[in-house]
Amino acid sequence: SYTGIMMKTAIMLLAAVITGILAVTVLADISMGLLFVSMIVAFISVMVASRSPRLAPTFAMIYAVAEGVLLGVITYLFETMLDIPGIAMTAMIGTASIFTVMLFLYSSRTIRVTPRFRKIMYGILLGILLFSVASMLISLFGGPLLFVGSNSLGLLVSGVFIVFGAFMLTLDFDRAEQIVNGGYGKEYEWMVAVGLMVTIVWIYLELLRFLAIISSNRR
Repeated sequence: SYTGIMMKTAIMLLAAVITGILAVTVLADISMGLLFVSMIVAFISVMVASRSPRLAPTFAMIYAVAEGVLLGVITYLFETMLDIPGIAMTAMIGTASIFTVMLFLYSSRTIRVTPRFRKIMYGILLGILLFSVASMLISLFGGPLLFVGSNSLGLLVSGVFIVFGAFMLTLDFDRAEQIVNGGYGKEYEWMVAVGLMVTIVWIYLELLRFLAIISSNRR
């Protein structure tokens, strides 16, 4: 049911928030190793949860916990080391606003998910992945990393990623509708919830980066 999907998504988000708070308050030393480990665990968990209905409930929560650690550390770095107080709350409000707007646009059928729309979105996703790899390779050879620069290009890239994340929500909504209408088992609710969680995290992180670039440019 739609209620089941939203409840499971809310449970995952709550678990991520609690874990993130614990990560930055209990741990005295924030290390890159912690970021790396949580990133790997989150990646493996989301791959399993999105492909196995039977294992989805367990690995969805593992993903939420690992992602919570990752988000907690990243948010802490933005709030303190980059000295941008309030950026996390602004990003959360922005994420919630984008989610609400896209849900309304999808529910009112202002945006319709068609086979062509899906192909376009997945094509853009492939382009983003290739762009990410290219950017990292360039940085390894001494070039600028396009994702973190406080220049106009970095701001543009971040803005495009936010818009893309917003439209990816419609694919998650469409998947939820197909599963509910198809009468799938309750375990599939976790799979949809994981997809929603991934997209929400994407938007939140991009909003953090977007706000950080704006703050850096103002300074």
